[in-house]
Amino acid sequence: MLKQMLKPGIIAGVVGGIVSVAAGVLVLYGMFLPDQIAFWLASLSILVTILVSTGTGVLAGYLAQRRSAEKLKAGQAALAGVVAGIILFLSGLVFMPLTQSLSNSLGVQNRVAELQTERMREMGVPEEQIAASRAQTTAIQPAGLIAIGMVCGVILNVGLGAGGAALGALIFKPALRRKLVCTQCQAAFEIGGNAFIEVKGEGSPDLVDYCNWEDLAPDVAKQQRATVAEVLKTKGAGRQWQCGMCKTAQAY
Repeated sequence: MLKQMLKPGIIAGVVGGIVSVAAGVLVLYGMFLPDQIAFWLASLSILVTILVSTGTGVLAGYLAQRRSAEKLKAGQAALAGVVAGIILFLSGLVFMPLTQSLSNSLGVQNRVAELQTERMREMGVPEEQIAASRAQTTAIQPAGLIAIGMVCGVILNVGLGAGGAALGALIFKPALRRKLVCTQCQAAFEIGGNAFIEVKGEGSPDLVDYCNWEDLAPDVAKQQRATVAEVLKTKGAGRQWQCGMCKTAQAY
């Protein structure tokens, strides 16, 4: 199952990484908007991070569900979210030198210190406390604190990614499905859902009958996914299917 979740997770993680970097750059430039706007933008930056991480997970769940003929469980899709969260975090590390260089060139750290100073003065904080806070804000962060921040970043991205993907599995429906209704007995089959296809061979109609996908062996389920994908891609052109209830043969 993890192998099936790798590609959706990687794609979602890369997309999320690009969005995250773009949002980070916008926040950096946003620090130089009027004081009130810049202050609230800085306050909401953690919310932006949470939304991007969760959105990346939802995208992973969506992509995973699109690749599956059967409805994924929340726990299954969460694996794609975990992969997406890891890729999202690694993307942030890759682009960190670039964003840090941009932050330094713009003087964002000093700007944040100015905003905090102004806010503290409005609240009546003593000047000595304001000076200490400003010094702490502009000081170089110790390696230990940076390491703790990175660990928290991994946990946040992976946790929100998994949660978002699980949510996506609940929201989105499988794309690899098609409803077939027998012209004779009106039995309704949803291939990839409550029914499967048994290929009888050239010249013989495919047998379509009810089944529970959860009862299928892993290798059989894998083969069924490939069969369903082929039928949907070709729209059953040149083939017939046989109703599992009344045995009536008919075109797809």
